[in-house]
Amino acid sequence: MTASPDAVARVLTPVPPAKPSSARRLAELGARIPDYVDLILLGDSLAAAWPSHLQGEAFPGRRVLNLGLPGDRIQNTLWRLRGGETAHLRPRELVLLLGTNNLGDGDPPDAIAAGLAAVLRRALSLWTGARPLVVTVPRRGEPPGFREADRLALNAALAAGLAGLAEAAIVDADAALAATRDEEPSLMPDRLHISREGYVRLSRAMRVALG
Repeated sequence: MTASPDAVARVLTPVPPAKPSSARRLAELGARIPDYVDLILLGDSLAAAWPSHLQGEAFPGRRVLNLGLPGDRIQNTLWRLRGGETAHLRPRELVLLLGTNNLGDGDPPDAIAAGLAAVLRRALSLWTGARPLVVTVPRRGEPPGFREADRLALNAALAAGLAGLAEAAIVDADAALAATRDEEPSLMPDRLHISREGYVRLSRAMRVALG
């Protein structure tokens, strides 16, 4: 089913994060923007929680700036990208891990895909020359998964190429986090957020994707 224009517009309209905790986190991020980075990690809590001690394995030889913000929807990330605090940076790579909260909000998969494409276009106009890598949206909820058909449709759209952004490399979160039923609780204990072991596996996949 094709998303309505209103549904697409909702996802594409920049909106500031609403939670006080998000405002505090934004202030913290703004206070520690460096002069130089090799790679920017952008997204929601799944990006924000990537353990710093695993970033060397995931992004070897790179100075990483993690701009993940818990609770971010696509429209929040678009709003954040309007600021100029990071405009001086020239990262070699950009990793995007975003979209699960829009899925949780009920946004249609093609609207989410359009939103992720918009985020990439804006980010690449800000950080000219960065190589984009997109992590697909991991499963959420109890098996077989919350809105699983929509999530799979979204990830298929990402794999097929994001609205003219076919140069974006795709990191398959499902393949990285593939597990037996007994292993699943150890990788995503609350069926949404990723555990340390899950990030170990995702870091291995990211290292391969970066080459």
